[in-house]
Amino acid sequence: MNITKSVAALALGLGLVASAHAATHDLGTVTAPSTYSQVVQVAVGSFSDQWIFDVPTTLFSGGSVSNLNISIQNIGDLYNINGLSVQLYDNADSLIANLDGNAGSSANYKVGSGVFAPANDYYFTVSGTATGSLGGQYVFAVSTLPVPEPESYAMLLAGLGLIGAVARRRAGR
Repeated sequence: MNITKSVAALALGLGLVASAHAATHDLGTVTAPSTYSQVVQVAVGSFSDQWIFDVPTTLFSGGSVSNLNISIQNIGDLYNINGLSVQLYDNADSLIANLDGNAGSSANYKVGSGVFAPANDYYFTVSGTATGSLGGQYVFAVSTLPVPEPESYAMLLAGLGLIGAVARRRAGR
């Protein structure tokens, strides 16, 4: 395992805070199992951030983007994002998924999951308008799991068959 990539993933997982109107966040090569989480602060106004990554093997991923609305009574919103929107694209700039319309997504919370194919580059676009007096904040979080190869399923079925045969043989005694 490459130590540099592990250290980079650990630093990303600690939720370091960044600030920009248009930022690019490079997750590098995403492996499974892994968890990535980061809090991002954006200045007042429109923003569009990109989260780029590639996958070396087929993996399953689930994730979310959440608006961190912080409001104080009689003062108003310190941090808020209106029109939070999240899309997933492949390396050919083709839209793969619009998380805005997924079941479970809302105005302040976008969620999605799916299988990613190897040897492809992908990117998420997170956009909206920061309307809080200090701007806006959101959390980008993704977890990955390996997808079993067909050989693994064949071995599992063969093992279950052997256990069934032994159990049947014992019951016949």
